[in-house]
Amino acid sequence: MKKIALLAKIAFVALLILGMSANTFAQKGEKKAKTEKVIERPGIVGHAATDKFVDSSFDVYERNIKLTEKLSNAAGNATEIKSIKNDLENQTNEVKGLLGQSADVMKEAKTITPKTNSMKAVKAINSATKALNMTKENFPIQLEQIKNQESK
Repeated sequence: MKKIALLAKIAFVALLILGMSANTFAQKGEKKAKTEKVIERPGIVGHAATDKFVDSSFDVYERNIKLTEKLSNAAGNATEIKSIKNDLENQTNEVKGLLGQSADVMKEAKTITPKTNSMKAVKAINSATKALNMTKENFPIQLEQIKNQESK
């Protein structure tokens, strides 16, 4: 009886491993389309410096998303390339400045009382910094798109 129970357990484990490896293999064969998750703008914290930083960061982020959409429609925006390029340069400067401020704003947010408001401010700043970094990562891709459209 003990041998049958042991054999059943071994068979179950073998089937489990086989099923998991087949599932893993099937997932590796599929190429999933990479979709960027849009970061949502957090609500107002009630701390002036934090709210200003978060608003400025998300304003740049949202403008950059719109710029990406324009660049994906090359035919419809061929005449706007120069203004798109200028906007991208302005965004680059804004992102650099805001990322430079992020540490100071974070330090100040950590001193907010009560602690629950401080945690809310820190979370908002982290979201804003993430949005700025995503915007910064988009710049080389967007510049390449502009170059390709200018050469046509």
